[in-house]
This record gives sequence, structure tokens and C-alpha cells, in this order.
Amino acid sequence: MRYFLLLLPLLSACASTSRSAPAQEAVALSDADRIVRDLCDKRLALLGEEAHHGSARTLSFKVELTRRLVEECQFDAFFIEAGTYDFLRIQALLKEGQPVSQETVADAIGWMWANQEMTPLIPFLTERLNAGTLVAGGIDDQINRGTYAQREMWRDLIPFLEGPRQAECGTALERHMTWKYDEAHPYTPESAQFILGCWKELESVLSRPGAAATPKAQGQLQMARNMVRFSARVSAEKTRALTQTAGTRDWLGYNDRDHSMFMNLEWLLSQSPTPRKAIVWLATIHAARDLTGLDTDDRHAIPVGSYVHEKFGTQAFVLGFSAGSGSHSLGSSGRTYAIAPARADSIEGEALSGHASDTRYLDGSQLRALGPRVARPLSYVWATASWATVMYGLLIFREETLPHPLPR
Repeated sequence: MRYFLLLLPLLSACASTSRSAPAQEAVALSDADRIVRDLCDKRLALLGEEAHHGSARTLSFKVELTRRLVEECQFDAFFIEAGTYDFLRIQALLKEGQPVSQETVADAIGWMWANQEMTPLIPFLTERLNAGTLVAGGIDDQINRGTYAQREMWRDLIPFLEGPRQAECGTALERHMTWKYDEAHPYTPESAQFILGCWKELESVLSRPGAAATPKAQGQLQMARNMVRFSARVSAEKTRALTQTAGTRDWLGYNDRDHSMFMNLEWLLSQSPTPRKAIVWLATIHAARDLTGLDTDDRHAIPVGSYVHEKFGTQAFVLGFSAGSGSHSLGSSGRTYAIAPARADSIEGEALSGHASDTRYLDGSQLRALGPRVARPLSYVWATASWATVMYGLLIFREETLPHPLPR
């Protein structure tokens, strides 16, 4: 319907000029307009990005796309591949009637996206969070540096333990969160197991009948559950590392993290009595609906998007990004990398060849028509796949650029 309304002024002008004129050709939509059209009626919009999270043009595009999906398509939730803990605290504050600041929202999103390209997103989210027209959440169980989760969360939760365990676990968690390990107190598989035990006890205490009676307590229980999953994974990875070959990727731990992210996404969606329309901001390798057809080691990944696809089917849309050339960084770390010019036989090379436009958007039907091809939307490393099985749409920039980090 919205597409038809866009054409009304043009159709009216044609009718007033000549009743016998041939049917007017449809107005060509921009790549951004086509993407909004493809996403607008979906329940979940999984917005991918290259795995290093440091592609400026992708980030700027996603910020504007987020705004349009909220304003034009009534999306009412924003979930991001960041630690869930600070967002749970934000939710508790809002439910208690306390407004949140832009700084609090920026801290929750984390240092990986601390750049100028993301800056317009912060006031946009903050205003709507405080107005109650949008909810936000983190889907990762990992701890972001310099956040409430690292600095204060353990202090808020330790008092729930009683007796000697409060002091024992308090000491261990403080050392771990501030990473104050030394020769006398090294980080070992045994210390990792001890920390896991502390979080399990906290989860047990917070799970008692009546313990999670308030929004704040419910959030604290969810924090403890995530710390149990995170600590169990870290403990298992540390134990496996003793026997694994150096340089071998731990796909078991990697996939456990993705499953945990999906569990958080499910939980966040379940908090609303009515179905939400959610933007999910994450790396494409996590957003992908199926990676088993790749000819690289990434085929071993079981991404968040595969669980989303299984549960929501075509109600969800995975959007990927790539580039013909340029540069990118490792988030806001300062480490930069060149993007070699696209191979002529690649999807990127063919899509940009013979076109003057700065971007090319390939929708699902176009990706299916290409069949198995070499491309690099996951980490700027070439891989061959039938990319229509990985994502529903791919936006290609002619040249990607470096983000501009904010001062720390």
C-alpha cells in the first residue's frame, strides 16, 4: 500500500496531461527504499555487519535504517549484540520511573561501537526509551569493558548470598571482574570453576519462589542466568584449551554463545504481552540463517539466525553487507585493515561492474538467481555459497570506509 501511495502524485500528473499516454513506468526506488520495503512487514529485522564491527558506511546506513524502521514501519524494539546486563538495568530503571541518560545508553551499547557513525543512534534510542515507545536489550552474555556489568553488577548481587560464601564469592568475583590476577592468584581452570559455582548459587537464590517479584529482581535473575551460561562456557573453553591444538577454533564454545544469544532474544520478546517488531543488530555471521553450505570453516557455525529462521520463518529477514574495496577496523580498537578490490567473478565485482551507483542492493530473488558464487559478506574473506540460503538481502558498497572513534 505504501508503495502505491508513493506513486499517486505521479499517476495523477500523468492523467491530467494525457489520458491516452502509455502507462507510466514505476518510479525507481533507491536501494534504501527497497530495503525498507522488504523489511517493513517483518517481525524481526536482523541487520548484519562484517564480523569486526568496524565498517563506517555500513554503520551509518544501519543507523538511518533503524530510524526509518521505527518511524515508518512501527518497529518497537531494538536488540543488539552487546552485553545484556546494562540493558537489564536500564529496563529496571525505566520501570521504576527513572529516566535514563544518553551516556547510560551509550555505555550499554559498548566500546565496540563507540564511534561518530553510531552517535546519532544514541539520542534517538534514549528519547524513545524514556517515552516508553521503544524497548532495548542486549542479547550477548559476554561482559563489555567499562560497563555497569563489569564495575557494579557483582556488588549488587553478592548480598543475596549468605554466610561465608558472600565473602568468598565477593573476593573471587571482584578479582575476576577487575582482572586482578597475579602469581599468587592466577586464573586457572580451578578458579574458573569456583566463579561458575558462585554464579550458580546466585541463580539458585534468585530463583526461589517470590524472590523475583519486582522488575529489578527479575532483571537480576536474568543477569545471574546469563553469567552462569557465560562462566560455564569460559570454564569449559579453558579446560578444552589444555588439549586442543594451538590455533584451532573452539566451535563448541562459539556455538554455545550463539545459542545463548538466541535464548536472550526469546526472553526479551516474551516480556511483551503483544508481539513486538524487533530490530536485531549483530554481525552477519551471527544473523545468518544457515552457514552449512559455505566452503570455509564458518560452515561449522550454528548462528543465532538459524534458530530465528526455525522459529519465525519468513517473519524474519536477514540483511547482509559487503564492499567492493576500501578499509575497515576492529570496532573502535584502532586496528585497521585494507579491503582488497573485489574479484571480477565475485558477487561484489559483478554487482558493481557497469553500474555508476555507489551501492547495489540484491534482494532474495536476485541472490537465488546468482546461485553458488564467491563473496565476502561475513568477514571480508572470500567464501563460496548459495548466498540466498544465508541471507534474504545483500547491500554492497562500492567503497567501505573506516569509522571515526570517539575519544575515551
